[in-house]
Amino acid sequence: MKHNLISALRYLSLSLMLLLAACSSGPTKPPIVAIDLPSIAVAPEHNAEFYLDQASIAPVEQTFEWELLAAKAYYQQGMFQAGDAVTTSLNKQANTVQRGAGLRLVSAYALELQGQYTPALALLDFDPAWQLPDDYWYAYFQARGNIYQKQNNPLAASGAFIELDRYLSEEAREANHQTIWQLLKPLTAFTLRSFQQPGNELRNGWLEIVAISNEPKQSPEKLVAKLQTWKTEYPAHPALDYVAGDLAKALSITPYTPQKVAVLLPLSGKYQNNGLAVKDGLVSAFLDSQTEFSSDTELVFYDTQSQAMETLYPQLEQDQIDFIVGPLLKSQLRSLLNLAPTQPVFALNDVQAGEQEQQFFFPLSPEDEAKQAAQFMAQREEQNPLLLAPQSSLGKRMAESFTEEWQTLSSSPVDVIYYANRNDLQRAVRKLLHTDMSQQRISQFKQILGQDLEAEVRSRSDANSLYLVGNNTETKLIKAFIDVTVSPFAVSPRLYASSRSYDKNDETSENELDGIYISEMPWILEQQSVNAIRHQQLWPSSSDSQKRLYALGYDAYSLISQLAQMRGYSDYQLNGLTGKLSVNQQGLVIRQLTWTQYKDGQLVPLEIQANTLQDQDIE
Repeated sequence: MKHNLISALRYLSLSLMLLLAACSSGPTKPPIVAIDLPSIAVAPEHNAEFYLDQASIAPVEQTFEWELLAAKAYYQQGMFQAGDAVTTSLNKQANTVQRGAGLRLVSAYALELQGQYTPALALLDFDPAWQLPDDYWYAYFQARGNIYQKQNNPLAASGAFIELDRYLSEEAREANHQTIWQLLKPLTAFTLRSFQQPGNELRNGWLEIVAISNEPKQSPEKLVAKLQTWKTEYPAHPALDYVAGDLAKALSITPYTPQKVAVLLPLSGKYQNNGLAVKDGLVSAFLDSQTEFSSDTELVFYDTQSQAMETLYPQLEQDQIDFIVGPLLKSQLRSLLNLAPTQPVFALNDVQAGEQEQQFFFPLSPEDEAKQAAQFMAQREEQNPLLLAPQSSLGKRMAESFTEEWQTLSSSPVDVIYYANRNDLQRAVRKLLHTDMSQQRISQFKQILGQDLEAEVRSRSDANSLYLVGNNTETKLIKAFIDVTVSPFAVSPRLYASSRSYDKNDETSENELDGIYISEMPWILEQQSVNAIRHQQLWPSSSDSQKRLYALGYDAYSLISQLAQMRGYSDYQLNGLTGKLSVNQQGLVIRQLTWTQYKDGQLVPLEIQANTLQDQDIE
């Protein structure tokens, strides 16, 4: 017997059709053609009326499922009262486990659409012993995973998608594995291992493989050993197929083990101090890492300022060099690449050359700092950022890099203003904060009224953050101008800057830079490590700029034996002095910098700040 609700709805529908037929000569409704019952797991492809029609001609044993699909279609159309009316009437007929589960799935679907995630999850609490069709379990785990994602709960979401995997086709599993990996990748190895569950091999295998991937890598050999152990413990795990491609490629690559390394640096002339700082870093890493290469490895330094590259390169071949580090300067790097060197080249700059298997590039790029600033500010959900930069080649490159990256992350615009010099800073700040426009409007009103007005200059309120490009002195001036320019009615924008804004040796910066967020190398922040103490003892008068070049040289040597495999395995990373390092497919070394906030005369890493605040909360 058909349900009373169906009869009522169909009666209303029929009455409406008869009324319309009486008022027009349009065609009558075509006869209902029966179709196969669709899965409850898929999104409705028709409106609710279509499914109610199917229910009216379906066998009695299928009526419940057709009406359930009609309710889901109502919800999909945003007709929640109509959908609730159907599910309420079906509640009395949910006399089997399968019907009860189906009703819960559809009701949870409605709650999810309305943003009511907690009550939706309360309905999605099935007993694993229930005997349900596979498409019900598919819909169950898919719904739980989606809701947990919306609640920003990556562990719970990945757990649902891990269980979902067994109900997917081979084609759909690859995308599901990628989703699981992306959900777990931001979590630390400690967190991942803390949430493993005894006896749950499927879940534990995923958590462990991502934990291995997230650990700082010391050498390819250690990574391989850990992965082989994981493979032994989880021999048939589905994650093996996901990581096997890159891993197999990485393991098939022979690491570089050079016997004679040429280091091409400017050791005289205008850039001598830069070259010597890089050389100090290389030599220090060489002495610290004698086990990386065979004991007869030799470093040979060549001064790129004493002769042209066309003259120097034949000498390298004559000296039987089998690996090249450098050059440092872009012009000399272009000259070297034009000679098509046969040895692997690990350049200490980047000229955006075409991808070559044996060419790698390691620049200390200001443009990359600007790009990372855009990423960091987007993660902090800043909106409509402002950007203030010098009207120089460097300033424009950094501004363009920031803007291009921001446009890939947000639809909000970037307002960019350039300043000519320090004397132009106040004008640029007023223009950026729109106080010049406010002052102009006040002046116009005074002219129109012919009398003085008591009016407060107002600054813009549509932007809450500003990325500034400048050296230490320019940054202090910019912050001071912003502090006095922002009106009492507006909130001062949060300030972000690159490492150029910070000078540890400037004792006057303690209060003037307070609160600014600055990106920096981990090495500059270190004070108590063995390397930092040794550097201070050997080069006590070294500037921050020279320390950064030292770090470049140190990391460059440390990477040589791992470059090839890092390029082949995208999740292979090293914690270097210059940042967290990885190598992309183009052979470019990517540095992830540390974000800090200036407080009481020093840069405090944000991670340390967070831990300190957490400790205070506990106390």
